[in-house]
Amino acid sequence: MNKKMDKKGFVLLESILVLVVVALSLSVLMSSFSLISRKTKEKEYYDRSSDKYLLYSILNLGTDEKCNYWANPATCNGVNYNSINFHATSSTCVDKKIGQIVPHCSDLFAEFGITHLYVVDDIKKELKSANVYSNYDNGTIEYMKTLKKCRDCDYSVNSSTCNDPIPYMIGVFNRGGNLFYSSIVLDNKEIDTCAKGTD
Repeated sequence: MNKKMDKKGFVLLESILVLVVVALSLSVLMSSFSLISRKTKEKEYYDRSSDKYLLYSILNLGTDEKCNYWANPATCNGVNYNSINFHATSSTCVDKKIGQIVPHCSDLFAEFGITHLYVVDDIKKELKSANVYSNYDNGTIEYMKTLKKCRDCDYSVNSSTCNDPIPYMIGVFNRGGNLFYSSIVLDNKEIDTCAKGTD
């Protein structure tokens, strides 16, 4: 009788161990799958070379030393801009800095499928802002999270901003009903200044 009880106890213990191993394996598999899925999405929908080239063309089209997307303050056609940050769509671009730099900007948006164009001087600060969800849609927020935010060698991940933020122009493009995201850096400073050692 005791041997039968011992066998039942052993089988029960063995079953519990197998279930624990299977549960752990499934949780590891699910986390790996979500990581692979996210990376695949990034490669498919983020930073296509044609979109980056289009942003580069917009960045240089019609700009000069006084009127451009990176100057703060800037004066474009007699209009003063005291911030480089803006968000433009096809219907609002005329009232933004891009409307002063690129005549008929709504045609440009329609021709190239641009749904949103952002110029952001401090991604980290924007993502920590209380208004982040009213200023950006979820897809743009997720894309912004993938961008390098600071040149600081010792910035805190938990801080709301950094001493040397990296400014970006971010474009959201509609291609056949799918949204694609791309960005370019607005200045010529090196991004990976911390990677270089001193001799």
